[in-house]
Amino acid sequence: MSVEQDEKVSFVEKALNRLKSQQQDFVPLGEIHEQAAEDTPGAPVPEVAAERIVTVERQSLRDEGFLAPDKYKRQMADEYRIIKRPLIANAFGIGVPPVEDGNLILVSSAVSGEGKTHTCINLALSLAAERDRTVLLVDGDVAKPHISRLFGAADQPGLLDFLGDDRIPLEQLLIRTDIPRLVLLPAGRWSEYSTELLASGRMRELCRELADRYADRIVLFDLPPLLATTEAQAIGQAVGQIALVIAENLTLRDEVRAALELLDKNKPINAILNKSRRPIVGGHYYGGYGYGQHAAEDRQRGDDEQS
Repeated sequence: MSVEQDEKVSFVEKALNRLKSQQQDFVPLGEIHEQAAEDTPGAPVPEVAAERIVTVERQSLRDEGFLAPDKYKRQMADEYRIIKRPLIANAFGIGVPPVEDGNLILVSSAVSGEGKTHTCINLALSLAAERDRTVLLVDGDVAKPHISRLFGAADQPGLLDFLGDDRIPLEQLLIRTDIPRLVLLPAGRWSEYSTELLASGRMRELCRELADRYADRIVLFDLPPLLATTEAQAIGQAVGQIALVIAENLTLRDEVRAALELLDKNKPINAILNKSRRPIVGGHYYGGYGYGQHAAEDRQRGDDEQS
């Protein structure tokens, strides 16, 4: 393996190590400011509280391994374009029949440490680059709200507050970022009934509202690993598409099979192969990432052939 290939993968590993080591003392890479609506960059998002905006430190994101180094930025952008195109096509019926609630996308993994949050953030940034789409990033990993902490919104009310109190309007909880077309819904305040709230009828109603309110919106849910908790499985019933992050040489094929068994087979289940060192262009694998509805099965077959 070349030094360049090792260097390319290292920023993904850095992100994973950082998440593991800083669950308590997570250093925010973004900060919430008060800002007038007319000064807010990006496309208008009328339901967002105008006085709050998250300023994201792009270089800090890159330094901490959440974004690719400058020398790989273009290649990573191309890889995420490959990943997002089928998701957009399914969501809006571009060249294929539209998937019901296809603009609601669950991002999860079988087990922890596969780069789920890293992938979700980069996918959100790539989707937000679309000129005719807006993106709502929902931190549904309420036990370990890394996205909320990362964007400096860990102490802000969010998803759990909305689910626990029907008097709170959704628009008061959404926070604009200074990344055009990207809006955040934080995890909110922890409750001992968090699991029940995420599996509640109100959560399903929220998903329906998010799917229908704006026709051009894509909603990404960052959720806990499927084999660790029941939250992702519960919300999986309310979304239209599922993206399963699989770390090459980390996730066991039995874990992938077990995770797939928990998902609705009638929904598009797309696998994103993370931390891949295969220099393969085309097919399911491209550079450091792979994508495809059958990528999980491909990986399993490859493991079987090598055993």
